[in-house]
Formats: sequence, structure tokens, C-alpha cells
Amino acid sequence: MSCHPVFAQLSDRSDPLPVGTLSHDSFGGAFFYDPNYLASGGRVLEPGQLHHRSSRPIKIKLTDREGIPGILADAGPDGWGRKVLEQRLGHPPDALEALLLTPDDGVGCLVVGEKTPQRWPGLADLPELIKAPPLTALGGEKPKTTIQIDGQLWIAKWPEHDDPPHLPFYEAAALRVASRLGMPAADSTVRQMPDGRYALLVKRFDRLPDGTRLPFASALTALGQGGQVLGSGRSYLALAKALVRWTRDAHAPAGLWPRIALNGLLGNIDDHPRNHGLLFEDGRWRLSPVFDVVPAYIHRETVDLAMPFLQAGSRLSAVVSAQTLVRAASAYGYDEETARIWLKEAANRIVEEWPTVLEELDAPAEVGWETRYVGRGAAVIAMDSRQVFR
Repeated sequence: MSCHPVFAQLSDRSDPLPVGTLSHDSFGGAFFYDPNYLASGGRVLEPGQLHHRSSRPIKIKLTDREGIPGILADAGPDGWGRKVLEQRLGHPPDALEALLLTPDDGVGCLVVGEKTPQRWPGLADLPELIKAPPLTALGGEKPKTTIQIDGQLWIAKWPEHDDPPHLPFYEAAALRVASRLGMPAADSTVRQMPDGRYALLVKRFDRLPDGTRLPFASALTALGQGGQVLGSGRSYLALAKALVRWTRDAHAPAGLWPRIALNGLLGNIDDHPRNHGLLFEDGRWRLSPVFDVVPAYIHRETVDLAMPFLQAGSRLSAVVSAQTLVRAASAYGYDEETARIWLKEAANRIVEEWPTVLEELDAPAEVGWETRYVGRGAAVIAMDSRQVFR
């Protein structure tokens, strides 16, 4: 069994703080808190898997995130990062290799193994980085890399060859719309590359301008092992309960319902548990800003979110309509009347302001036509039940 130190890198300007050790083999993994860390009053890393203050091993089954504690797995790559690492290694990396062999640009503040300080490329380097993608510990399936702009870290994402060429504008517009609807959302913009392609730039919200690194956990980690398989454990209803445990705030799920509605209004069906998260700031966990929202750019007769959000009798439902969104609201701390008003206003604002947001992003004229289903979908939800909005 191999053993590797785990550090909390609390700032780019400070030495890493030893917090424990990760052991791993073909049967699973185990995490040990560092006795000195516990003796000095260090907090538990998260209130789920790693919640107890003990130097005894916390065992993780191989079937649970490949034997890696969830909050550590979040700091490592999955789809795109592993693909690039596989090209370098000549074989598919396992979860531990992915953590050890990628740079220190994963989300949050936790690092597995010794990492060499790295100078991050700037915006001017992006065209070359697109040609030869660097290693990254960032999650997600799309090509991306970490860059630095004016001392702040950003994520640069660009579409793959089978994606719509203007996809970055769709995502940037969705994040700006979320902010206009009162939700904290990642800052974003779009830049055109010399080859004519566009890159989406998203400012890292887990890295502060002074170098502070904020702990981060995906909703997948908050849900625990039940969130890794389809079923009631992988639902917004389960996430609402997990939020109460993590934040110790009975009202925390109220921040979740507008995000459910936003995904429904924009037709985003990629709202899986790794596209939601929690940040630890000012001594407590809370929902992270909105990120990774991809509006619909093809017509769908119905929209089903990636996770169910409504308990309909004995069944869970992910089907989006004005009725289902309003009926679901009470499970997240919203009364139905407030939900009706919010949903109607949000739908109307998306229809009215979507063209303006695209104009602010300097999007080509054809992007408005390509994303016509966004406005249409919101309009349908706003109008599909006069009973709901009468």
C-alpha cells in the first residue's frame, strides 16, 4: 500500500500545512489525520467522510470514488485532465496517479503529494496552450487550462471540434444571466483566438486575489456514495439535506431552488453533482457561486434535468415545467407564491435580456439565432400554465 502526504495549501505565499496521509492500494484507500494537525486544533476537512477527529484510519472502498476521499478526488482531474495525462503516460491513469502527477491547479486548497511551485501561463500564451494542451488537475470533460490574468487565476475553456463554435458565448451569457437574477455566479468573458475559435474565460472563485485558497467540495462529495449512482441519493432533494448537514443552516436549501429553476429556464441538462459545489469561507460551508451552465442550443420537446428535484407521490421527477418547479419549491424552503413570482419574473427577464447580454459579450450576430431556444424555452415556461401564474 502506497502512502502519500496530504497538505492544505492555504495561500500561494505560505508553506503547505500537513493535514494527513492518504494510503491506497488495489482494495481501496484510507485517510489518516496528522496527530499534530489535530493537536493544534485543526478543523476536520469536511463534515462527511472525514468528519471525525481521530488518528484512526478512515477507510474508503474502491467502489467509492476509486478509494479516494471525495474532497481529495475533487482536487484531481476527471475527463479532460485524465485524457491528457493518459497521452503522457501511455496508459489510463488511476485515481491516485491522477492526483499525484497533475499540477497544483485543482479546485480547493487540498494537495496530495509534494507539488512543485508553478508559474501559470498568461492570456497571451493561450493560443499555444490550445495547440498543445498542458496537464491540469481541473475536472470536467471539456478542454481547459489554468491561466493567470492580472494576478488572478482563471480557467480557460474552449469547445471541442464537434461542439458549436460559439458555445463559449452561451456559457458566459448563462453565468451573467444567473448574476442578474440575484445568484452569485462565476465571472466570465469570451476571447477569440488567432485561429478564429473562441475561448471561455471563467475567474476562479476558490482563489482570492491575495492568494488565499478556499476549501471546495463538489455536490458529489456532499451527497456521499449515494450520489454516485442513479436514484434518490442523486437528487436535488438529497442535496438539500446534505446542505443542511454541511452548512449547519436549516435555511441553506433556499439557495438551491433558484438554481434548479435557472437550469430549467435555460434548458441546461448537464447539472450533474460535479457541476454544483460548496465553498468554505468565513468559518463555514456555503453554496459556491454558479458555474458550468450550458443553455439549450437544440430544440427539445421536454427538458429533464440531470437530477430529480420533485417528489411526485412515490416517484422522483426531473421534468421541467412551471408547475413542477413551483410544486417543488416548498421542499427547498420557498413558499409557492414566492416561487411563482420569482419564476415568472426570471423567465421574462431571460427573454428580454438575453440579446443584451450577448451584445455585452460582443457575440457575433448569428449567436442570437443559434441560442433562440434559450429565449423560447424561458417563454414557454413563463406561459405554459396560466393556472400557475394567474
